[in-house]
Amino acid sequence: MSISDEIKQSLTKQFDKPQVPEDVDRRVRQSFVQFHEKKENKKMKKTIITLSIAAAVLIPTGAYSLSSSYFAQDQADINGLVSSGVKRAVSEGLSVPIDHKITDQGITIHFKEMYVEDTKVLVHYRIEKQDGTLVPWEFDTTGLQIISDGKKDGKQVDNPTYQEPGVEGFNRLNFIGRELKDKDYLTFRLTDAAGKEIETGVADKDKPEGTIGFVMKGGASLPQTIKLSVDIDRIGKTKGSWKGDIAIDQSKAKQATEAAKAKQATEAAKDKEATEAAR
Repeated sequence: MSISDEIKQSLTKQFDKPQVPEDVDRRVRQSFVQFHEKKENKKMKKTIITLSIAAAVLIPTGAYSLSSSYFAQDQADINGLVSSGVKRAVSEGLSVPIDHKITDQGITIHFKEMYVEDTKVLVHYRIEKQDGTLVPWEFDTTGLQIISDGKKDGKQVDNPTYQEPGVEGFNRLNFIGRELKDKDYLTFRLTDAAGKEIETGVADKDKPEGTIGFVMKGGASLPQTIKLSVDIDRIGKTKGSWKGDIAIDQSKAKQATEAAKAKQATEAAKDKEATEAAR
């Protein structure tokens, strides 16, 4: 029974005994009903507004919010390689999930996803303990002439730096690396079908989780067959051997390149319009 019907029923009971002129009785009843119908409508409007607000909250706030790709996250960026074009492409499903693991000394380098364009390769990795959680970001500085331990308030915020005897300047101690004698040797490289290293620019987070990025020099396109070559013998405080090759899947490279370029072109056009409007 609605509020209006309940009021009508109640009014009928209340006005049955007293003798009130019929016209007055009708007007009083009508006023009560109209007053409470307005209140009922207001309540319903409030309910509708509340539901609308709740629905708005559930709508993703960005074009890439529904993507499960690691590269859709801001933290994935390294040296500007994970651009808005990359985020647009991965939102369209143009990255490749992988599940490749290299394990030694109870530590696993877990490669989880790759994104490939004509001239660029991005790989998401995690360095995990046996329970699947990330290893701590910590360093063994024993025997080194430390300039800075990279800590602030007891927490590691940067890589340690150290001085080599008889050498000017300082060196940065890598979290993922090789013995100091091989410090210039790349731990992550792209190689072709013959195993020859491909000349690229390389960037990595050097943390327990992050992105490894490769960009072809001079805008050249990637070879048809490429692999990610891994050669590591130290992770943080732990020495071991993490070696292996991972095939780079280029099946979505063309589509990803087109999607990224389309996004960049759209942004360039908007910037041009904004500049002209500001004149």
